[in-house]
Amino acid sequence: MKYIITTEGMGCEHCIKRVTAAMQTLNAAIIYVKLNDIAVDFNGNENDLRNAIEDLGFDVISIKAQ
Repeated sequence: MKYIITTEGMGCEHCIKRVTAAMQTLNAAIIYVKLNDIAVDFNGNENDLRNAIEDLGFDVISIKAQ
């Protein structure tokens, strides 16, 4: 399932790299990771996505399944 995730607090290229690595750890297929905007194809629970991002110190504003 494709998820569009809106975050708050990502402010630099290093943030993007950290989130990208976290998504890869979950075996999520990354469509794109931009500042405060992430799209992944993921077959797991959306709470796993939320927790992985929040564990990095970023706030998850919304997760929309498409």
